[in-house]
This record gives sequence, C-alpha cells and structure tokens, in this order.
Amino acid sequence: MTLAQTDCLVCKTRNCSILKDCETATLTSISNYKHTGVLKKGEKLFSECDPVQGVHFIKRGFLKIELNGKQGRPLVLKFAGKGSVFGHRANAEHPLHSCSVVAASEVFYCFIPQYLFQEIYKNSPVLKQQILDQILNELELAEKKAIQLAHRTVKEKVAEALLMIADVYGYEKNKQSFRISFCRQDIADFAGTTKEQVSKVLKDFEKEKLIKCTAKKFNYIDITALKAIRAAHTLNEI
Repeated sequence: MTLAQTDCLVCKTRNCSILKDCETATLTSISNYKHTGVLKKGEKLFSECDPVQGVHFIKRGFLKIELNGKQGRPLVLKFAGKGSVFGHRANAEHPLHSCSVVAASEVFYCFIPQYLFQEIYKNSPVLKQQILDQILNELELAEKKAIQLAHRTVKEKVAEALLMIADVYGYEKNKQSFRISFCRQDIADFAGTTKEQVSKVLKDFEKEKLIKCTAKKFNYIDITALKAIRAAHTLNEI
C-alpha cells in the first residue's frame, strides 16, 4: 500500500501536529519538498545514534519510542501515533537520534530532508515556537519517566501505559472501542516490569471494572479511575 501525497494545507493530521498553526507559506514549502513513506510492523523509522537525515511527520499508524536497555531489552519511553514528529531537535551540536522509533503497526509518514526543513524553520516564527513547546513537553515527559521508574508501583505504571495508549488511539468513553497494536510485552517494557506482571494487573483492573478487554481489543477504559491510580505518588513526587 502507498500513501497519496497530500498538501499540508488540507491534511487533517496537521491539526494534531506541530504544523497546526503554521503560516500558509510554511505549509506550502513543506508540501513542495516532502515525500511519503511506509513502514511495516516491526520496522524501524530510525535507530538510536543514527545520524538525523530529516524530519518525519507521522500521518497514520502507531509506534514505540525506545532506548537501548540492559541485556538487549528495550526501555519504551512512550507510544506515539498520528501527528507525532521526529528529527525536529537535531542541530550541529546534536546530529544523532537519541532513541529508536519502531512501528507497532503499519505506519505512513511524510519526510522532509534536514537541510530543507532548517531553511523553512528559519523563516517561520510560529514553527519555531511550536518546536520549542514540543521540546519542553518531551523534557517534561523524560523527567516524569525517571520518577516513574524510581517510585511508582507496577499497578501505577500499567495505568500510565493504558492512559497513554488510550490517548494515542483517541479513545472516548461510550464512543469507541479499539484493538491495540501494542502487546503485553510492549507495556511491560514501558513499565519496566515483566509480561506476567502486566497480565496480572490487567486482570485485576478487569475485576475492578476499570477496563473491559478481550485479547487486544478494549471495549471500555475508566480514564478517571486510571488517572487517580497514576497520580498516587504525585504529592510525594513534588
């Protein structure tokens, strides 16, 4: 399957990306220079320490953002979906990717070479601000991840993983069920635990009626309750 080239001005995915509020001239320039690509499940968009070749905008599909871990086991930093962007933090001082990005499903993306993106970036105050905001959000995520690994229980970590997955899939109560592309091992790698512990916590959540799921299909997620579980250590973390 191939992805049709779409003008950024009319692309629906733009509304959930750093290009949302960009000027017409900026969007037109990116449209003129970008090309599209497809990843199969399990393929890498790029690997940790690869040179940054350009900027990737995710149009469709789901991905895992990973760091190399001990004994070959990855540490999953987050899950990502449409609207995500990669390669935007690169400059002369940071020319390498700091993580690996792996397709958890079939993924469609747009790509623009680094030197062209930098020229467009220089002429767009809005894009500069959007990228700054994105980097600050990513820094906050990294800080929270460090706290999570150090202090949170397995139950709290699994709750965090489910909330992130629900956000990636755009889950809304009473409106949408979905089949996730992430397996229990992916959730375990995110939580820093084992697949068996994840399965146990998911069963406990089902008994408590916080989720309803069959295999990889989720019919219901109690977002409010899971947020309360995730926030159990908030006061201690501040």
